[in-house]
Amino acid sequence: MQRIHNFFNFSKKIRLFVQSEINPQVRLTIEATEGEILAKELKKHKVPLAFECGFSCSCSTCSVLLANSNDYNKIQIAQPQSQEEINVLTTEGKGGRVRLSCQINVCKELEGVTLLI
Repeated sequence: MQRIHNFFNFSKKIRLFVQSEINPQVRLTIEATEGEILAKELKKHKVPLAFECGFSCSCSTCSVLLANSNDYNKIQIAQPQSQEEINVLTTEGKGGRVRLSCQINVCKELEGVTLLI
């Protein structure tokens, strides 16, 4: 069956982790579909974020902190922040390794990454 799956080039699953900043023992493993918007995948897996603006980059309720600076750098290279995303994060006083999950597509660079919420 796997060979048939690969033959038709169906979307690949990317495994990533979501961890609570408050309680690091709370950790969720997610298998997200490559090419999908990360925020939609997080919502599908019932990750407790608000997603108030409906993935339109006008709030920061879907923000995630990349636990590792190397992972952040890989994502920044693959999918640089838009000026709109920078403006939203700046307005909300967020920076560093924070990204809006509605502005990231699931990609191979997310494999094994830990997102802190």
